Amino acid sequence: MIDSRRKFLKTLAVGIIGGEVLSALPTTVFAKNFDKGIEIQKGYIVFNEDTQKVMEALAEALIPGSKKINIKDKVMNYVNRDRAAATFLDAGMWNIDSLSRSRYKKPFYSLKDKKSIETLLKYVRAKNGVFFNQFRHLVIRLYYADPKVWKELSYNGPPQTKGFMDYSEPPKQIK
Repeated sequence: MIDSRRKFLKTLAVGIIGGEVLSALPTTVFAKNFDKGIEIQKGYIVFNEDTQKVMEALAEALIPGSKKINIKDKVMNYVNRDRAAATFLDAGMWNIDSLSRSRYKKPFYSLKDKKSIETLLKYVRAKNGVFFNQFRHLVIRLYYADPKVWKELSYNGPPQTKGFMDYSEPPKQIK
């Protein structure tokens, strides 16, 4: 194959798809114990047990059914690889939990009333939109990258890496 812009784009596309597929693999493949959180620096831990519960409740509020695909472990694997995102998202989770505790006198993950949850989500979306949008985008990406979700949507999986991605070569004849 001749080096070309299309070859570069093909390689880039395969890398991106591969990364998405790897992030959706069962977490037992990359088994790590994040029960106590992630230590960013010595003594500085993010995503402790309470924060993980808030994160899981927020993911479930944004995409019902995300607990079924073990979204908590998927997010924890992601933030373990991206420490800057871990710190940023941890602060956002802390903010939501603080708002919940001050307004409803209980942690966010303990809220059962949908109206209370929606009120907090609207407030956070308006006041901390960058956090909200980044977390929502992450959860949606991880959710739809899971093969269990594909089956529910009658989707057979990502496209094969075969095909005619580089149009500088003629298609092969099928016999």
